[in-house]
Amino acid sequence: MFLTYVREAVRSLYTAKQRTLLALLGISIAIGAVIALVSIGIIWGEESMRKFSELGPDILQIQVPWSRGDDDGITVQDAFLLLDSSQTLADVVPMITNYGGYFFGDENGNTLITGTTIKYKEMNRLRLKSGRFLSMLDENKSYVVIGTRLLNKPEFKEFAGSLIGSTIKLENKPYTIIGTLEESASDWYANYSIIPISTAIRFFGKKSISKITARMKPGVDFRVATMEIQRYFKQRNNIEVTVKANVQAIKTAQEQAAMQTMLLGVISAISLLVGGVGIMNVMLTSVMDRRREIGILRAIGARQRDIRRQFLTEAVILSLIGGVLGAGLGILSCYIVCSINEWTFFIPKMGLWLGLGVSSLVGIFFGFYPAHKAAKLDPITALRSE
Repeated sequence: MFLTYVREAVRSLYTAKQRTLLALLGISIAIGAVIALVSIGIIWGEESMRKFSELGPDILQIQVPWSRGDDDGITVQDAFLLLDSSQTLADVVPMITNYGGYFFGDENGNTLITGTTIKYKEMNRLRLKSGRFLSMLDENKSYVVIGTRLLNKPEFKEFAGSLIGSTIKLENKPYTIIGTLEESASDWYANYSIIPISTAIRFFGKKSISKITARMKPGVDFRVATMEIQRYFKQRNNIEVTVKANVQAIKTAQEQAAMQTMLLGVISAISLLVGGVGIMNVMLTSVMDRRREIGILRAIGARQRDIRRQFLTEAVILSLIGGVLGAGLGILSCYIVCSINEWTFFIPKMGLWLGLGVSSLVGIFFGFYPAHKAAKLDPITALRSE
């Protein structure tokens, strides 16, 4: 009987091609939206997690308040004295940052200039594209490593020779390019220009630092390290610093990703509801058009449950076909979004099974009422209909 229901359902859907195609279009878009939005939400969460996890959970970001001068600020020496006296930190990397103008070739613009130490690359897990990073021999030298925010500008992309060894002017002072970096998701500063911190002190004319990146010793709780750092700068400099632990950022990213996925799922559920109503509308129209057929089936011995199962099978088949088409549409949409944002593309099992599973439930839920209405038709009235 099951094969009979399926065969008759396929025949009925094929007979009403236009109506079937319209229903398939609606449910395919709805299922595609569910798979695409839920998958994008999960992938976005994974990318956010990856960005924060690249540095590891043992990293602390110490944000130093802006100061007017060296007398009321935190210096490089203060940062290294913190490391010497700390029981929780394994390493520190101080940074001095400022905006400045650059001149390269015949073009000019503005860039963020960061002065830091040789451990900055290791701490932030930066990848070199060419050349080398800063070394101990570069102290007070006019050397610069440039990131992708500059490399992507036309004057750098269209440069005919080798960038390594070329000269760029920062605030009208010549600097030799010694290296270029891959794009960094872990530290925004690394995408601009980096010079030795000793050079930056002379360059900016101040000793106050802007930020410190620190790595905790193994097994240290970030709350203990945070209290130690804040107490140190409060006692030594009378300054309250803000400490952000990477493990907190990872947890926040997880919570935001879960919330984002839930919101996208709710939005896609609305489109799924519209697609389900479309199936119900098609099935109700089919019932009205096939009243005489229903009457003949009842007259030759078909029971109400047979009629109900027949129309319910049509609705489920319609939903399943729409689910398969929608899965392809959702995967394609997800791939396009990942390509545009340069995310790692994958299809979460949750998104795929949710879309296909929900398509079956939609067929049963929205197909039951038309099937029940068809089963309840009076045989005599149905036979008299034209």
